[in-house]
Amino acid sequence: MDLDSLVRSLGRESTLAVESSEQVVAEVLRYAKEKARDYEAYRYGKNPSPVRIGPPVRTSPAQVLHEVGVATTFLTASPLAQVARHWAHVRYCATLTARGGCLALSRHAGNVVYHHKVAQSEQLGIGLALVVAKAVLRRQYPDWDFHAVDAEVALKAGFLEGVGAVDTMSRTKKRPDYILLGHHSSGRRSGVKIVILECKGTHQPAGFAYGQLARATVQVDALRVAGRSQPSLMVASCLSGTRITSYVLDPPGDDELWSGADDDLDELLRASPDDQDWRPQPAALDDARALEVPPGAAPPAADFEVPPAEELPAGAPDVFDIPAERRGWFTQILTRAAAATALLFAGNNAAARGYATPRQRGEAGAPAQSALFEPDLPWASSTAETLRLRNGLHAEGTRYHAPLPGGRTLEVFRGVESNLYRQLAEGQIGPYLRAAPRIFRQWSAIRPQGEVFSLGRDGTVLVVRAADGRR
Repeated sequence: MDLDSLVRSLGRESTLAVESSEQVVAEVLRYAKEKARDYEAYRYGKNPSPVRIGPPVRTSPAQVLHEVGVATTFLTASPLAQVARHWAHVRYCATLTARGGCLALSRHAGNVVYHHKVAQSEQLGIGLALVVAKAVLRRQYPDWDFHAVDAEVALKAGFLEGVGAVDTMSRTKKRPDYILLGHHSSGRRSGVKIVILECKGTHQPAGFAYGQLARATVQVDALRVAGRSQPSLMVASCLSGTRITSYVLDPPGDDELWSGADDDLDELLRASPDDQDWRPQPAALDDARALEVPPGAAPPAADFEVPPAEELPAGAPDVFDIPAERRGWFTQILTRAAAATALLFAGNNAAARGYATPRQRGEAGAPAQSALFEPDLPWASSTAETLRLRNGLHAEGTRYHAPLPGGRTLEVFRGVESNLYRQLAEGQIGPYLRAAPRIFRQWSAIRPQGEVFSLGRDGTVLVVRAADGRR
């Protein structure tokens, strides 16, 4: 595949196969019931339900990689962080293709050894899950826009980590990957809701994905508000050279996190939230569920052995419960994390760090935990520059050039539309949340020539170009 063909293929849309049915539910419950004999945690998951998919989900490799890039911006701070944040786009830009009208793995994706396949399925599983989840949520809540927030980022501000590496690892395996922060404004009033998302990916057949979803039922129930389970989605994607299939289930939960006038939301979001010192608590015995496979379900699918590292740790899971009176605080934490995510995607570490709490920044006086942001260093400032696309859109962000044989260059630009970027850099989170949908409607249909352009509903921009030599 030559470079120009590669870039064109990144922007080519195809259908992502998505499945959700009572049979998938039965397979997940059957797996959980079997494993619960040895692993108590399976008894504490949510009971899943099928999702009404609706029209086919259409996406492109660029959109999947765009979602991966935004979702994984919170990397350990280092002098090479800016380069590392481009890595998902460069490393996986040749892994997805269209085959028979469906999204599938390319022949390049399969030429990797096992441990690289694990990383590949994890990263692509995140992007695919976000594409599926946002498509499902757009149909369920057509007037809402959702932003992906790393669950660890949000929980770090409220909860103290356990003591010891084993305890910390145990809790990591029983909590969800992402929180989808939903926002809606009627022009006068705003609403904020959350949907808990667990992302899975595998190169194995569907039977392996059912086990992943069984573990996800536990993880999505680990985060609660006022003692109540929250709405959630679980997506497990089977990666194949024939076609990729994403299995999605929808455990129920209570709805909105916060609602009020736009002015009240703006005032809330202008304030800087403090860290809280809560600790997760083991799930109550009353939370254990009876695991029963629905009568009349088809015979079980083929059994697949699960590596021990994938299994849920022993014991009841820990629950991260946000007190009812701290709903406003949690709204602040999540919206500021969404703002920081967009700024990090654009390369503005300094402004992003301003949205973090002392514990997230690892400041002196905060409990000794791994920091999301190191103290200010010369390389931690903004590296953003302006990109002017031929259609008139301006974005602020960073470029990465990957030199290739023959003197050609793959150029990747990550950024945020300029007006939205300015609002985020100035701390105007409420105006940003309200303006981002308008920017998306204005520019999402553009098709620049000679490059791949992807615009997120959060205003983030991904551009991929083929160039002759280094610019």
